[in-house]
Amino acid sequence: MKGVLTTWVVLTVLVVMTAAQKEEKPLGPKKQLPDDTLFNDPAAFCEGCYGMVHEAFKLLTLWKNEKGSLEEHIDATLLATCSTDRLRAYVLSPPKMMRLCSGIRAHYEEELGLSLMRYYSSRQQAGVDQLFEAVCKKAIPACPKGIQPMSVARKEKMKAAEEKRAKEEQENNKPAETETQDNNNTKNKGDKKQKNATTKTKDEL
Repeated sequence: MKGVLTTWVVLTVLVVMTAAQKEEKPLGPKKQLPDDTLFNDPAAFCEGCYGMVHEAFKLLTLWKNEKGSLEEHIDATLLATCSTDRLRAYVLSPPKMMRLCSGIRAHYEEELGLSLMRYYSSRQQAGVDQLFEAVCKKAIPACPKGIQPMSVARKEKMKAAEEKRAKEEQENNKPAETETQDNNNTKNKGDKKQKNATTKTKDEL
């Protein structure tokens, strides 16, 4: 009887320990990326960070002279930035930008806060490009080397297309300019011959 009781006690302890182990949360470093599948696309992740930083920069520039501490302004900015109304000027749709912005804010809240505090506490604040560099390339793994925001790629593509079009127009105008110049040269030669002939006739008279 005593042996049976001991066995039951051991089994009970094992069951309790197993249940406790199942309930324990796994320990370890934070996962690199948020769970949203959008973050599996490096270009989308970079675009989301790019948009978030640009909108945060606008808000902090607007609010920096208002009452409240810098930390309060940053907290308010991070809350206000992720909205479809603010995230319309980018390549991805506002709902996707909202998902990316919210995911970045939730997953990298500490890194974002520290980066913004460090940037706005500095006496030299160069501009939004430097803030983008500090946040999206250094603080969080949004835009590693070789990955650029979709909006930047679109601007570069549009600029290249405009330069190409301007060059083609310039090339197309060259034959017309050459023809005009040739016509002018021919006319000048004709005028010169006519003048010489007139002078010769006068001399003969």
